[in-house]
Amino acid sequence: MLTRSIIVLFVAFVTAWLATKALIPLLLNRGLMDVPNGRSSHHVPTPRGGGLGIIAGIMAGLFTGWLLEIPLLNWQLLVGAGIIALVGFVDDQIGGLPASVRFAVQFVAAGIVVYGNGGLNSLPLPEPLNISLGFLAIPIALLWLLAVTNIYNFLDGIDGFATVQGAIGGLAIAFLGDGLFISIGLAIAGACIGFALHNWHPAKVFMGDVGSGTLGFLLAALPFQLAPGSRSTAILATVICLWFFLSDGVFTIARRLLNGERVWTPHRSHLYQRLVRTGLRHDQVVLKVIGGALILTALATLSARSGGASAWWLVIVVAVLSFLIYCRWTWEREKGHAP
Repeated sequence: MLTRSIIVLFVAFVTAWLATKALIPLLLNRGLMDVPNGRSSHHVPTPRGGGLGIIAGIMAGLFTGWLLEIPLLNWQLLVGAGIIALVGFVDDQIGGLPASVRFAVQFVAAGIVVYGNGGLNSLPLPEPLNISLGFLAIPIALLWLLAVTNIYNFLDGIDGFATVQGAIGGLAIAFLGDGLFISIGLAIAGACIGFALHNWHPAKVFMGDVGSGTLGFLLAALPFQLAPGSRSTAILATVICLWFFLSDGVFTIARRLLNGERVWTPHRSHLYQRLVRTGLRHDQVVLKVIGGALILTALATLSARSGGASAWWLVIVVAVLSFLIYCRWTWEREKGHAP
């Protein structure tokens, strides 16, 4: 199995690297550029839509796994991810679909996954709070899929951030799973690493909605490939692996709602964006935040393997404390750079 896993990772990496390298001049020729504006964190017009290279890498990795007799994802996940990729591709091409259209299409994709696999039977928390969701099993599952897809897209705002997070998520999936999950996890990780060679600061290309939306949807939907009794733990592990993305996203949305702002409009008020505005380079922010994400991911994988509620509660406490440290770091940087 180790040899097959290495092959899947290598194929995904090489395919994503080559596909993205080939895409960059095509995107430039078509004028698909992300032009800096008052809400941007970059200063040079940069091609967008390079996430097609990530998708090519994932597909190549999965196909290689299938040739090596590793089963594919079920059709609902593949179709759902394909729909998300399609709407992201269109959004990148025209420079911005209405939020209502994107949300409606995302809802259809999430509905396909939930219809084919069922909902979330219990709250994704350790005992004693892993209570049955009952009639909320389907709505909570849909909310989870939609929320992670959009938050992942929101957090793709500086060079390398969403790419490295995707690689960490993929490696965690591969480490925790077997068979199919090793294949898809390594395909995601390899594709993200291949793309990262073009997306690291200063980025030559951005993944765009086609990349960030698809990555977020896949990471959120993979637990539904498991039996219903195992999904809550898998989602809890996913939350911890994506902790700095999800916590920043939820915190910023809540703060903007309390301030009476329209949460679907572009802005630069996520914690990572505020740090960049204090003068830190993109890679400096990414390395520090992703360093914390690696620690939390390691703790999550250990807790998932131990299966103990006390271990999970410890991880949750560490995650909450780490987010508070993240907030404090941001506020201290802003105080030190106030005009």
